[in-house]
Amino acid sequence: MTDIANIFLAPCSREQKTGTYRHFQETILDGVDPSEYTEIPDFDLDKVSVWGVVSGNQSHWEKMEPGDRVLFYTKRKSYTHAATVLSKQENNSLAEKLWTSYDEGRRVEDLDEEWPYIFYLTDVERVDIPSEALHGNIGWKAFYPQSFTRLTENRKGRLVDKYGSLTEALRQHAKNETGKAPEEISKETENLLTEQAPPELTESTTEYTETERRIRSSAFRRAVLDAYDETCAVCGAQRKSPAGNPEVKAAHIYPKSEDGSDDVRNRLALCKFHHWPFDTGWISTNDDLEVIVRTEPSTETYDELASYNGYSLYLPQESNHHPHQIFIREHRRLHGFEKV
Repeated sequence: MTDIANIFLAPCSREQKTGTYRHFQETILDGVDPSEYTEIPDFDLDKVSVWGVVSGNQSHWEKMEPGDRVLFYTKRKSYTHAATVLSKQENNSLAEKLWTSYDEGRRVEDLDEEWPYIFYLTDVERVDIPSEALHGNIGWKAFYPQSFTRLTENRKGRLVDKYGSLTEALRQHAKNETGKAPEEISKETENLLTEQAPPELTESTTEYTETERRIRSSAFRRAVLDAYDETCAVCGAQRKSPAGNPEVKAAHIYPKSEDGSDDVRNRLALCKFHHWPFDTGWISTNDDLEVIVRTEPSTETYDELASYNGYSLYLPQESNHHPHQIFIREHRRLHGFEKV
């Protein structure tokens, strides 16, 4: 596999300029519809992630090639997203349409300048790369990137000498909030999906360190999404952001606020539309794992949910990952549903 040619660092910290982060949200995370802009090349994509830089960063931009990686610094001491360069284009008219200038009380020389040195990105992914660790390895003292930057050959060489390749350097640095590498969380997730014990309504009294709790929490979330194939259990939706992140969340059946057990069988994968009514007691499920909707006089909320009454839940292929009766019965009791 060919190694990365270049790594670029892009500051988008919401702590410094919320305007920058707003642009990042709109054109990187949400993505841009190419059909709305004649200037965007035909990538045969419904959405494409787009970023741009000012003339002061042109020299870095000119060295950019397809396949290079860009790290976005959006949180204090952390690169939170990584993406792969698809293509680049100098286009001032597109920049004017995509991004507005802002000052937010700061006087900067390029205040009125557009971001005409545009590049298109794919494979946007959520990461958690501590900037201090990465910068220390490349010989930087500052924990944040002061401007859009391409790592020089010398700084890339430091990473290659230590990790063997730029690809491996990024993989090693991409720690999540638990401090564990992705493959270690994957092992925890696999264990949760394969190990089965009698269900317990509430969490055991086992004492965990803060790191252990974070590991368990991350692993349980991943296990539930894997079990449900990132599909909403109520409506079957499999929506994803342009960055490829699933919309569904791992929702407790018997809630965490009641000390509900961290058990795959005590969770459902739910989209945003159905997570809230499940948590607040508008909907529940009967013993046959069919949706039941609270009977209320006609309201806008009831009318939106009523059509799901009687729907069979979308369930994991493995029956031992299905919601357990002990949890769904307590959910009905907690929210005042009669047994169905």
